[in-house]
Amino acid sequence: MNGLYNNLTSNSLYGKNLSYELIDVISKRYAPLAKSTYLTSLNSWGYAEENVSKALESTWATAYTTILNCNVILENLATQQGILSPAETNLMKGELLALRAFLHFDMLRLFGPIYKEDPSAPSIPYNESVKIMNLPLLSADSIVHNKIMRDLDEAEKLLAKDPVIPEGPMASALEDENEVYLRYRQLRMNYYAVLALKARVYLYAGEKDKALQAAYKLLKDKTVSEWFPPVDPNKLLANNVDPDRVFSTEVLMGIYMKKRGDIYTYSFDAENAGNNFLQPRNSFVDGNLFAGETQDYRYQSQWAQATSIGVTGHIFTKYKAIQDGDAKLFYSSFMPLIRLSEMYYIAAECEPKVSDGNSWLNQIRTLRGLPEITITDENELMSKLRIEYLREFWGEGQIFFMYKRLFVNILNTENGHNTSTYGASAARYVPPMPAKEIENR
Repeated sequence: MNGLYNNLTSNSLYGKNLSYELIDVISKRYAPLAKSTYLTSLNSWGYAEENVSKALESTWATAYTTILNCNVILENLATQQGILSPAETNLMKGELLALRAFLHFDMLRLFGPIYKEDPSAPSIPYNESVKIMNLPLLSADSIVHNKIMRDLDEAEKLLAKDPVIPEGPMASALEDENEVYLRYRQLRMNYYAVLALKARVYLYAGEKDKALQAAYKLLKDKTVSEWFPPVDPNKLLANNVDPDRVFSTEVLMGIYMKKRGDIYTYSFDAENAGNNFLQPRNSFVDGNLFAGETQDYRYQSQWAQATSIGVTGHIFTKYKAIQDGDAKLFYSSFMPLIRLSEMYYIAAECEPKVSDGNSWLNQIRTLRGLPEITITDENELMSKLRIEYLREFWGEGQIFFMYKRLFVNILNTENGHNTSTYGASAARYVPPMPAKEIENR
């Protein structure tokens, strides 16, 4: 199991490609240096370029290798009974099914068709076998309803006695090493993460009523708000030594990145990143992203004015190392995959009444140090939600998926690359499957 979770941290998956780099660059978050042919190719959606196609192939291969390993462990659980207790077996099986669904879903979101336009289009294979073989491309609709939701429904049942429910995340160690697996539930595909993932999948499929009900399960459960409390601004903004810039207390599930600080050093620090330096265009952060709302906790803790010679504007500091972090603080090595805040956004988008959606949006604005606003128009609500996604999920991979799900243009006010508006199109939003995968069919 640890090997599976370690795979998630690889550069091919959430340690790089599906968090702060590849997936964010193709959503026009940055103005890459011209010296980096890879990043500039990515930035122009040059999926056919060799360096880009290799990166996409690596993401695909690593995801499906991890899925295969999930299936191997699932088979072993079924054939080697008696080694684990029934409770341990259920917990492990629930995690495995949820991980399998999670990885397939992100491959569907990345390589699959524009679901909003054609849910019946062929998409990706869904692997439930331990054998290496060619699998048919299933329709996106079939993947969602017959595969992903089936696995998540079963995972929810199996995780009904997840220790996270009575005990919370338990983000600290005990002397008894045998109990380690049952702790650090934020680093596992836990019960609450499964509920959130179901809401995410339903929203992707356009089933707003089901997405809303799934989000309600988390938003209206007092235990959830107790175990995953809002970030404390007193510990965040007045703390220059070890601030929790990822707002870890609110994260339902994430990955352990021991050298997370290297992400900042080699991608966002102008003095060390070289050609890999990633930064939005000058004046974007102040003028567009936060647009007069610089009291926002995210602005104050995750962005800093550039100070390097020849560099202007703001640099992204969410993953910057903290003092003595590796030795003392769990959140110093933590990267988010599923946030509780996403449930507020899903509820805001899915409420039948704009006023109710406005209420959910205001709740998350309050948690970010912002005043409430009054919205009476659905278009205005969606516009505000889009900006919220940019502020909340920068460096976490969810922004591109938002644009693709909605199949909307990247507006000039949302574009961190330049001041142009880029139209939504399949050519831009649907990277091709790896050539080897196509050739083998």
